[in-house]
Amino acid sequence: MECSRCGTEMITAQFLTGGIGSPPYLMRKRPGIFEPEHRCGVDCFVCPGCGAVELQAQDVKKLLLD
Repeated sequence: MECSRCGTEMITAQFLTGGIGSPPYLMRKRPGIFEPEHRCGVDCFVCPGCGAVELQAQDVKKLLLD
């Protein structure tokens, strides 16, 4: 992936949540305690040229609410 700020090729990196064994994720749900959560993993990219960080949803379709 190319950096949108400087054009350098970005490298992958781990984006950690601090929780042991739990990778970061995105979550959406409708209001209400009994509504299901829709989750999607996150990929992280870092530019070695300018230090920009970009997060990208692994499967954005999983976040769509029915």
